[in-house]
Amino acid sequence: MALRSDELHYNLQHLNGMLTTHEAAKQLDLSYWHFMHLVEAGRIPGVRVVDRWLFSPADLDEYKRRRYGELVDLARTALSHPDVDLTEKQATICRYLANSERPSAIARKLQQSRQAVYSQITLIREKVARILDQRSDAHADSEQPASRRKGRRRQSSKGPIPLPTSAPESEASARSPSAETPESGATPS
Repeated sequence: MALRSDELHYNLQHLNGMLTTHEAAKQLDLSYWHFMHLVEAGRIPGVRVVDRWLFSPADLDEYKRRRYGELVDLARTALSHPDVDLTEKQATICRYLANSERPSAIARKLQQSRQAVYSQITLIREKVARILDQRSDAHADSEQPASRRKGRRRQSSKGPIPLPTSAPESEASARSPSAETPESGATPS
């Protein structure tokens, strides 16, 4: 599409504030090549202008929220609930995560391996899930009628269902019709 010079300023106005590929990669703390891989995979939206890509800061923030938002929420939950028994290292990791730090950056700051940081995040996730499950179970039990709760307990205390006992093979073969007629086709007399 060809633009007249008087239309050019108006049509490109929405490109103000857009970031170049290198600027966007730096903002997300990714290498240029990793960033472009995400763009080509469609995970980060961008606008192609001639031979360059431009990226909206809002789109980059949305990507960060999608990618790391769960960790931020997890960390805030862990820090806000006193029942979650965090170690000192886990609390430090949660504070970094709550400030939107990436796990790899946290590993560098704590001089730990990324695997060690991810292991701690997994433990934090388990602790938070356990506390939230306990709270939801307590909340669900308080809302159920007493008769329904008793019925559920009674059902779980039943023993196993007995299986029918099979007859010995000699009795089973005596009852089968093939035992009465020999293979020759003659009936016994």
